[in-house]
Amino acid sequence: MILKVVVGASAGGPQALKILFNFNTQLKYTIILAMHNLESQTDNFKRYIYSISKQNVHIVDKLTVLDKGIYIPQGGKDLIFFSESTITIDKKSDVVSPSINHLFSSLVPYADKNTYVFLLGGLGNDGTDGLIKLENTNANIYIQKDAQFPYMTKSAMRELERYNLKTLKELNGLLLSLNKKVVR
Repeated sequence: MILKVVVGASAGGPQALKILFNFNTQLKYTIILAMHNLESQTDNFKRYIYSISKQNVHIVDKLTVLDKGIYIPQGGKDLIFFSESTITIDKKSDVVSPSINHLFSSLVPYADKNTYVFLLGGLGNDGTDGLIKLENTNANIYIQKDAQFPYMTKSAMRELERYNLKTLKELNGLLLSLNKKVVR
């Protein structure tokens, strides 16, 4: 079993991630994170994610086999699935990078009941098109209920029929409970 957690975030993301990634244990699975970020801020973002999560944080700059930890893309690039257990980067496909839609859409062929997709708050509607495609898979779709900037989340809720609406604390509890499902 390959357990995958894929997170899309934008405005308000750093504050939201402080709650979502508040872990008191080492995770035994992979989190792939696409959060709109300045190209020049990748190293700072990596340090920030580590400081709040205490997990290994990997910057993806080439074809990468997934292991435990949190994966973020090289600055100015999109993060995409290459296979069920491999991700890579691609050229920026939208005005903002990394594109949440590009990541979510690339996940579709590999999404199953062990796939957990989170859309956090932000401006605009990035993530909605990818979630529409994922809705036709067995992926578990979660949308942040308490988003500081609820435009992305409201856009997705208008278009989707199948999703779970949860607060950041509830999503954090889910991430911690998933650790019990993984045997390594």
